[in-house]
Amino acid sequence: MKTVLIALVLILVLAGAGYLGLPVLIKQETSGLVADIHDVKQRLQKIEEESKAAPLPPNADVQKVIKTVNAIYSEMASLEDSLKNSTSAIDETMKKQSTMTEEALRKQADTIDKIDKELRAKIQGIMFDATMANIRGHILKARVELVAKNIGTAKAELDLINEIFSRASAVASDENKKSIKELQTSLQKAKAEMDTDLPSALNKIDLVWHEMSRLLRKT
Repeated sequence: MKTVLIALVLILVLAGAGYLGLPVLIKQETSGLVADIHDVKQRLQKIEEESKAAPLPPNADVQKVIKTVNAIYSEMASLEDSLKNSTSAIDETMKKQSTMTEEALRKQADTIDKIDKELRAKIQGIMFDATMANIRGHILKARVELVAKNIGTAKAELDLINEIFSRASAVASDENKKSIKELQTSLQKAKAEMDTDLPSALNKIDLVWHEMSRLLRKT
Protein backbone atom coordinates (compact mmCIF):
# COMPACT_ATOMS: atom_id res chain seq x y z
CA MET A 1 0.00 0.00 0.00
CA LYS A 2 2.93 2.35 0.72
CA THR A 3 4.21 1.76 -2.84
CA VAL A 4 0.77 2.63 -4.22
CA LEU A 5 0.66 5.94 -2.30
CA ILE A 6 4.19 6.88 -3.40
CA ALA A 7 3.33 6.20 -7.05
CA LEU A 8 0.16 8.31 -6.83
CA VAL A 9 2.07 11.20 -5.26
CA LEU A 10 4.70 10.96 -8.03
CA ILE A 11 2.00 11.21 -10.71
CA LEU A 12 0.55 14.32 -9.06
CA VAL A 13 4.00 15.92 -8.70
CA LEU A 14 4.85 15.36 -12.38
CA ALA A 15 1.51 16.78 -13.52
CA GLY A 16 1.82 19.80 -11.20
CA ALA A 17 5.39 20.54 -12.26
CA GLY A 18 4.41 20.61 -15.92
CA TYR A 19 1.41 22.87 -15.30
CA LEU A 20 3.13 25.37 -12.96
CA GLY A 21 6.56 25.47 -14.62
CA LEU A 22 5.42 26.18 -18.20
CA PRO A 23 4.40 29.89 -17.74
CA VAL A 24 7.67 30.63 -15.91
CA LEU A 25 9.74 29.02 -18.65
CA ILE A 26 7.97 30.98 -21.41
CA LYS A 27 8.41 34.22 -19.49
CA GLN A 28 12.15 33.59 -19.09
CA GLU A 29 12.61 32.77 -22.78
CA THR A 30 10.83 35.92 -24.07
CA SER A 31 11.78 38.52 -21.45
CA GLY A 32 14.85 39.73 -23.41
CA LEU A 33 12.92 40.12 -26.65
CA VAL A 34 10.12 42.02 -24.95
CA ALA A 35 12.70 44.44 -23.53
CA ASP A 36 14.14 45.01 -27.03
CA ILE A 37 10.73 45.86 -28.45
CA HIS A 38 10.05 48.23 -25.58
CA ASP A 39 13.36 50.00 -26.26
CA VAL A 40 12.56 50.38 -29.96
CA LYS A 41 9.15 51.87 -29.21
CA GLN A 42 10.73 54.38 -26.81
CA ARG A 43 13.26 55.49 -29.45
CA LEU A 44 10.54 55.95 -32.08
CA GLN A 45 8.48 57.98 -29.64
CA LYS A 46 11.50 60.15 -28.83
CA ILE A 47 12.07 60.90 -32.52
CA GLU A 48 8.43 61.89 -33.02
CA GLU A 49 8.51 64.16 -29.97
CA GLU A 50 11.71 65.85 -31.15
CA SER A 51 10.27 66.47 -34.60
CA LYS A 52 7.17 68.08 -33.10
CA ALA A 53 9.20 70.18 -30.64
CA ALA A 54 11.45 71.64 -33.35
CA PRO A 55 9.23 73.22 -36.12
CA LEU A 56 10.92 74.24 -39.36
CA PRO A 57 11.96 77.97 -39.24
CA PRO A 58 11.21 80.28 -42.30
CA ASN A 59 14.89 80.82 -43.08
CA ALA A 60 15.94 77.19 -42.78
CA ASP A 61 18.61 75.77 -45.09
CA VAL A 62 16.76 73.46 -47.51
CA GLN A 63 19.77 71.17 -48.05
CA LYS A 64 20.33 70.94 -44.33
CA VAL A 65 16.64 70.18 -43.76
CA ILE A 66 16.68 67.48 -46.43
CA LYS A 67 19.82 65.99 -44.88
CA THR A 68 18.20 66.03 -41.47
CA VAL A 69 15.00 64.48 -42.78
CA ASN A 70 16.95 61.76 -44.56
CA ALA A 71 18.89 61.01 -41.39
CA ILE A 72 15.70 60.81 -39.38
CA TYR A 73 14.09 58.61 -42.04
CA SER A 74 17.14 56.34 -42.08
CA GLU A 75 17.05 56.01 -38.31
CA MET A 76 13.31 55.29 -38.34
CA ALA A 77 13.81 52.69 -41.06
CA SER A 78 16.55 51.12 -38.97
CA LEU A 79 14.27 51.08 -35.96
CA GLU A 80 11.47 49.52 -37.99
CA ASP A 81 13.83 46.81 -39.19
CA SER A 82 14.94 46.24 -35.61
CA LEU A 83 11.30 45.98 -34.56
CA LYS A 84 10.59 43.47 -37.32
CA ASN A 85 13.62 41.41 -36.36
CA SER A 86 12.58 41.44 -32.71
CA THR A 87 9.05 40.39 -33.66
CA SER A 88 10.38 37.58 -35.85
CA ALA A 89 12.68 36.47 -33.06
CA ILE A 90 9.74 36.35 -30.66
CA ASP A 91 7.70 34.32 -33.15
CA GLU A 92 10.59 31.91 -33.62
CA THR A 93 11.12 31.62 -29.86
CA MET A 94 7.42 30.96 -29.30
CA LYS A 95 7.45 28.26 -31.98
CA LYS A 96 10.49 26.61 -30.41
CA GLN A 97 8.94 26.97 -26.98
CA SER A 98 5.71 25.40 -28.24
CA THR A 99 7.64 22.46 -29.66
CA MET A 100 9.60 22.06 -26.42
CA THR A 101 6.38 22.23 -24.42
CA GLU A 102 4.67 19.60 -26.56
CA GLU A 103 7.68 17.32 -26.24
CA ALA A 104 7.84 17.86 -22.46
CA LEU A 105 4.14 17.15 -22.09
CA ARG A 106 4.45 14.03 -24.25
CA LYS A 107 7.33 12.72 -22.14
CA GLN A 108 5.42 13.57 -18.99
CA ALA A 109 2.34 11.73 -20.29
CA ASP A 110 4.50 8.71 -21.19
CA THR A 111 6.03 8.72 -17.70
CA ILE A 112 2.63 8.94 -16.03
CA ASP A 113 1.28 6.16 -18.26
CA LYS A 114 4.26 3.95 -17.38
CA ILE A 115 3.83 4.62 -13.65
CA ASP A 116 0.09 3.94 -13.95
CA LYS A 117 0.69 0.58 -15.65
CA GLU A 118 3.30 -0.42 -13.08
CA LEU A 119 0.99 0.66 -10.28
CA ARG A 120 -1.91 -1.35 -11.69
CA ALA A 121 0.33 -4.39 -12.05
CA LYS A 122 1.49 -4.09 -8.43
CA ILE A 123 -2.08 -3.70 -7.19
CA GLN A 124 -3.15 -6.71 -9.26
CA GLY A 125 -0.29 -8.75 -7.80
CA ILE A 126 -1.13 -7.73 -4.23
CA MET A 127 -4.81 -8.57 -4.71
CA PHE A 128 -3.95 -11.91 -6.30
CA ASP A 129 -1.62 -12.88 -3.44
CA ALA A 130 -4.28 -11.89 -0.89
CA THR A 131 -6.87 -14.00 -2.68
CA MET A 132 -4.55 -17.00 -2.82
CA ALA A 133 -3.81 -16.65 0.90
CA ASN A 134 -7.54 -16.60 1.59
CA ILE A 135 -8.06 -19.74 -0.51
CA ARG A 136 -5.25 -21.57 1.31
CA GLY A 137 -7.03 -20.84 4.58
CA HIS A 138 -10.21 -22.46 3.22
CA ILE A 139 -8.22 -25.43 1.88
CA LEU A 140 -6.74 -25.98 5.33
CA LYS A 141 -10.21 -25.82 6.85
CA ALA A 142 -11.55 -28.30 4.26
CA ARG A 143 -8.72 -30.71 5.08
CA VAL A 144 -9.40 -30.49 8.82
CA GLU A 145 -13.09 -31.21 8.22
CA LEU A 146 -12.24 -34.09 5.93
CA VAL A 147 -9.90 -35.67 8.48
CA ALA A 148 -12.74 -35.35 11.02
CA LYS A 149 -14.96 -37.03 8.40
CA ASN A 150 -17.30 -34.07 8.21
CA ILE A 151 -17.76 -34.71 4.51
CA GLY A 152 -20.61 -32.26 3.97
CA THR A 153 -18.70 -29.37 5.54
CA ALA A 154 -15.55 -30.25 3.59
CA LYS A 155 -17.50 -30.29 0.30
CA ALA A 156 -19.04 -26.89 1.13
CA GLU A 157 -15.56 -25.47 1.68
CA LEU A 158 -14.40 -26.81 -1.68
CA ASP A 159 -17.43 -25.25 -3.38
CA LEU A 160 -16.57 -21.90 -1.76
CA ILE A 161 -12.93 -22.26 -2.88
CA ASN A 162 -14.09 -22.93 -6.43
CA GLU A 163 -16.13 -19.69 -6.43
CA ILE A 164 -13.18 -17.67 -5.14
CA PHE A 165 -10.93 -19.23 -7.77
CA SER A 166 -13.41 -18.21 -10.50
CA ARG A 167 -13.44 -14.59 -9.32
CA ALA A 168 -9.63 -14.52 -9.14
CA SER A 169 -9.34 -16.00 -12.64
CA ALA A 170 -11.38 -13.12 -14.09
CA VAL A 171 -8.61 -10.60 -13.30
CA ALA A 172 -5.57 -12.88 -13.43
CA SER A 173 -2.89 -13.07 -16.13
CA ASP A 174 -3.19 -15.72 -18.84
CA GLU A 175 -0.53 -17.86 -17.16
CA ASN A 176 -2.27 -17.66 -13.79
CA LYS A 177 -5.64 -18.40 -15.38
CA LYS A 178 -4.25 -21.70 -16.63
CA SER A 179 -2.85 -22.57 -13.18
CA ILE A 180 -6.13 -21.70 -11.49
CA LYS A 181 -8.05 -23.90 -13.91
CA GLU A 182 -5.76 -26.85 -13.10
CA LEU A 183 -6.23 -26.29 -9.35
CA GLN A 184 -10.01 -26.15 -9.73
CA THR A 185 -9.94 -29.44 -11.62
CA SER A 186 -7.90 -31.08 -8.86
CA LEU A 187 -10.31 -29.86 -6.19
CA GLN A 188 -13.30 -31.15 -8.13
CA LYS A 189 -11.65 -34.58 -8.32
CA ALA A 190 -10.95 -34.46 -4.59
CA LYS A 191 -14.57 -33.59 -3.90
CA ALA A 192 -15.76 -36.49 -6.05
CA GLU A 193 -13.53 -38.96 -4.14
CA MET A 194 -14.58 -37.87 -0.63
CA ASP A 195 -17.37 -40.43 -0.48
CA THR A 196 -15.39 -43.32 -2.01
CA ASP A 197 -11.66 -42.81 -1.38
CA LEU A 198 -10.88 -40.51 1.54
CA PRO A 199 -7.05 -40.91 1.45
CA SER A 200 -6.96 -40.08 -2.27
CA ALA A 201 -9.12 -36.99 -1.67
CA LEU A 202 -6.74 -35.84 1.08
CA ASN A 203 -3.74 -36.36 -1.20
CA LYS A 204 -5.32 -34.24 -3.91
CA ILE A 205 -6.10 -31.47 -1.42
CA ASP A 206 -2.50 -31.57 -0.19
CA LEU A 207 -1.30 -31.38 -3.80
CA VAL A 208 -3.43 -28.28 -4.39
CA TRP A 209 -1.93 -26.71 -1.25
CA HIS A 210 1.63 -27.23 -2.50
CA GLU A 211 0.79 -26.12 -6.05
CA MET A 212 -0.60 -22.88 -4.64
CA SER A 213 2.69 -22.31 -2.78
CA ARG A 214 4.51 -22.63 -6.10
CA LEU A 215 2.05 -20.26 -7.76
CA LEU A 216 2.56 -17.62 -5.04
CA ARG A 217 6.35 -17.79 -5.42
CA LYS A 218 6.00 -16.98 -9.13
CA THR A 219 3.98 -13.77 -8.56
